[in-house]
Amino acid sequence: MTPRLLSSALMLGLAAVFTAHAAEPVSTPDASKALVCASGAILRGNSADALAELRKVPAEAFAGEDARIRSCMIERFESASPPPVSDDITEPFVRDVLKLYQDYWWQALRRPDDRAALGVELETGLRKLLGPAGTAPKDLDALEDAMEAELEKHGYHAQLGTVTPLHNAMLWRTQTTRDFDVPLLDGPYRVRAELLDDFATIGWSQFGSCNKVANGGWATEEALYAVLPRYKDGIEGESFQIVFLGHEGQHMADKNRFPGMADWELEYRAKLAELVRATGALSEKRLQSFITAQGSSPDAAHPYANTRVIADLTTKLGQAPDTVSVPALQQAATELLRADSARRQAMRDAPPQTASKPTAAP
Repeated sequence: MTPRLLSSALMLGLAAVFTAHAAEPVSTPDASKALVCASGAILRGNSADALAELRKVPAEAFAGEDARIRSCMIERFESASPPPVSDDITEPFVRDVLKLYQDYWWQALRRPDDRAALGVELETGLRKLLGPAGTAPKDLDALEDAMEAELEKHGYHAQLGTVTPLHNAMLWRTQTTRDFDVPLLDGPYRVRAELLDDFATIGWSQFGSCNKVANGGWATEEALYAVLPRYKDGIEGESFQIVFLGHEGQHMADKNRFPGMADWELEYRAKLAELVRATGALSEKRLQSFITAQGSSPDAAHPYANTRVIADLTTKLGQAPDTVSVPALQQAATELLRADSARRQAMRDAPPQTASKPTAAP
């Protein structure tokens, strides 16, 4: 593997997938919104902001799984120490790696201003775990490659790198391959998908949100990678077909057709691709997740792309996108995505500009 800024592979349409829960019992609308906002704060790398969102609403307004998540997040980040590694992970070396990452995530989410120093501590710990092999890698990229190879020897596939704003680790045991035809706006697109399961960790977003949000997958130029535990309805379900295949398939197509796009640009197009196809409850759910998790920094690709998507939809519709029908929303998303594709294709097809020769002075 050649990581390393996984925000351009993972979080990019890694769409932070929100876990679907049973209909009963039901949290109040304010509680549901607070949980989404808290999850958005975690994705921005700030647990204090997340807890502040949760405390805006009385505890009794949260029900069922939402109540569990609220309690877990508050207990986790108000504790005096990070949580232990799950007893389900029995391999000592893997437990040591997970402890390093979990301790780093816990500290970095609680102390955003200290991220750089905490990252150095993480790197030092990883080198120590690798022993003599940890002294050879010249930089963090090479170190992560070496750690991935070592984890493979201990029975785990691994994807290490950076999912902005934190260093990330995903570890899983099983992986199978399957091809899919994805109905993108520009026509069917054939993809190879690697289906990943039996995870030791899905990464810092899952850790920070107590499993409310997590990476659902990622795309490269060659293949898609699906985190199967995030799709409770299976690979035939609407969430997998649209939130994973539709989103990540758009990434794969764009990486090949329009190379060099910024992370947020890839996210912008993939989020529009979701809205083009999503109907009913899924359309509402995805739109609300975009509305409640906006950001102003292009360095945080998902929140910034959300801001651009909502702003452009509002301009196109002449009103807030959550006030129109699903067909109207689909049409607006279709027009925006087509216009963006046409603009990029025109730039790609334009002849290279040559510098004009200077005119000689008379």
